[in-house]
Amino acid sequence: METGITILRHGLVLTMDDEGHIFEDGFIIFSPDGIIAVGEEENFPEEFDSFPCRDMSGHLIMPGMINTHTHLGMVSFRSLADDYKDRLKRFLMPLENNAMTKELAAASSRIAMAEMIRAGITAAVDMYYYEAEIAREADSLGFRLWAGETVLSSPHPGASDLSESFSRCDELMRNSSDLVTPLIAPHAPYSLPMDDLKEVFRYRKANGIGWTMHLEEMPFEMEAFARDYSSTPVAIMAEENLLDSSLIAAHLIFTSDEDINILSETGVNAALCPVANAKSAKGVAKGLEMMKSVNVTLGTDGSSSGNTLDLFTQMKAFAVLNKNRLADRTAMPASSIVPLVTRNAGKALGRNIGQLLEGFESDISVLSLSDPNMIPCYDPYSILVYSAQPQNVTDVYIKGKAMLESGKFTFSFSDMVSSFNEAASGFRREAEKLL
Repeated sequence: METGITILRHGLVLTMDDEGHIFEDGFIIFSPDGIIAVGEEENFPEEFDSFPCRDMSGHLIMPGMINTHTHLGMVSFRSLADDYKDRLKRFLMPLENNAMTKELAAASSRIAMAEMIRAGITAAVDMYYYEAEIAREADSLGFRLWAGETVLSSPHPGASDLSESFSRCDELMRNSSDLVTPLIAPHAPYSLPMDDLKEVFRYRKANGIGWTMHLEEMPFEMEAFARDYSSTPVAIMAEENLLDSSLIAAHLIFTSDEDINILSETGVNAALCPVANAKSAKGVAKGLEMMKSVNVTLGTDGSSSGNTLDLFTQMKAFAVLNKNRLADRTAMPASSIVPLVTRNAGKALGRNIGQLLEGFESDISVLSLSDPNMIPCYDPYSILVYSAQPQNVTDVYIKGKAMLESGKFTFSFSDMVSSFNEAASGFRREAEKLL
């Protein structure tokens, strides 16, 4: 009998394919090499009848969710000065410059990846410092990561200038694997001069990698471009030919209708972070308007901004904030939200993930439909967007490997916590001085 094959039967299978197929009494057969078959139980392949299987009655089977914008190394900032004014300059930047180490970034990322797995997330787009170390942690754990080394013109953790940032990216690219894809991540158009952004773009093209950055996120960013260019960051970057389909642009809070047209024409992917943006009182991105022509996805931002790294929170917030903004409860039905964390995200990353289709990667999440907050389930999309929470996730597979089984990690989370506490001791001392 062939080994390495996993079979889940009798579950409610949400394929998230382009046609929206749902199998009420469904099965999925997969291995580390990918999904072998998926469909209704009545069409279960006879050749697999003798294989062991798991009965998933009372469960929902879906593609593993994809977090398209986060900062994994910032777990150490969680719950620190959340409600303080000028938090970025008073706490975050000083602590990153004075207390962030590669050991802490790595240890924080391990905690972050465990948190995401527990919430049914099987892949993420990261943007932080010491990304080569974070990439090694992802590969070791078995988590799928698009690892973006943050690039700045000024001194920052791990690099003193743009040139050294590129050297860090070179190191990151040497750590690529089937699970880890390197990216370059210029911080934002307000923190890098336009000439430096052009250098980043040339580096990206020369090395054949994608890129991600914060864009139209800050009020002062918009004010500076209005003052210096009489335009917007999106419009100026388009004029400089710096926008293309390899870019995942995060936040886009202040994006105008004209900017949305530019994003659509250039093929830029949007990674919206509704919880972090609302928490920082910056506003709500024009989600519905973007979804008409832009490939929209969702991100959590870092633990310092959105606090939790689950996408259930993001989906619900994205829906309700935009319904409220538009004064229309029918806007953004749940069936239009779930694709943002599955199919759309997979397309943004150019990888066969985010759909349960034959030949796609075997990244799969399973949720209980028997938990109190999941009863009854008239509509699987609605239950995911408005009701589901991380504790409802029972099983998670990445590249066919079980990472969560019956609600339990298949790796030692206690060891991760011990390593984090040891690496964070100096950081905590410095943080307490600022409180």
